Amino acid sequence: MTSRDPQPCEIPADEHQGRVRFYITGWRCNAHAPWAEKGLPEPQPGPGMPAGAWSTPSPQSASAVFDNRAIASGKRRSSPAAYRAARAAVGRAPEPAPGIRLDPGQRDATGRTWIRVPNADYLCPACCQTESASGDQVAHFAAHIEAEHAERCPANQQGAPTA
Repeated sequence: MTSRDPQPCEIPADEHQGRVRFYITGWRCNAHAPWAEKGLPEPQPGPGMPAGAWSTPSPQSASAVFDNRAIASGKRRSSPAAYRAARAAVGRAPEPAPGIRLDPGQRDATGRTWIRVPNADYLCPACCQTESASGDQVAHFAAHIEAEHAERCPANQQGAPTA
């Protein structure tokens, strides 16, 4: 870019005064500026931008930075340490215990009726018995079956005949 040294004023007159500034109409001194031609006083500089105008994060950028769900799912790039921290913060569902088979079922498009009802099975490694649950009982069954079955498992009882 080239800079231009302005003439005292682009108006061919002998009387020029004050600073020369660029206006839409061209380079003008204070005597020939648009505000002076209208008989108005010289405009004073305003307060400018607020002090923190460029440093204040917008809500959108702040939410993008702290969106642990997106980082944990892998949809947002991050360092491996941030990825591990986000996965821990979001909290994934624990893996089912060995021997438990879970089927979460499937709902129709409206979400009101089941196409496939949820069900769960538990195969005890000690006695090889299978216990099952379906429908609304699946969540309780999956959380408590190991402890409940251990109380009644024939392999854990004293003097029980082995199969």
